Amino acid sequence: MSSGPVNLVLKHIFHAHGSDGRDYEVHVYVEPAHKDNAWIERIARVCLADGGELRVLSHHHYEVVATGVKLASGDSAAI
Repeated sequence: MSSGPVNLVLKHIFHAHGSDGRDYEVHVYVEPAHKDNAWIERIARVCLADGGELRVLSHHHYEVVATGVKLASGDSAAI
């Protein structure tokens, strides 16, 4: 049985500063689902604005997978 296409929703946008001195825009996508009469959201993807893959290192800290540049964010919405 196929569950159909996954609908990702852009939930948060925040800025982070890179170890290379540049500023980056981070996007957080969630996958909404309905379960037991409630809507829930699962973080499905954390990436750069251009789609570049990020690795979440810890709260407010990330790594750009392609380059190894470390990012840090002081934004309260950051994961």
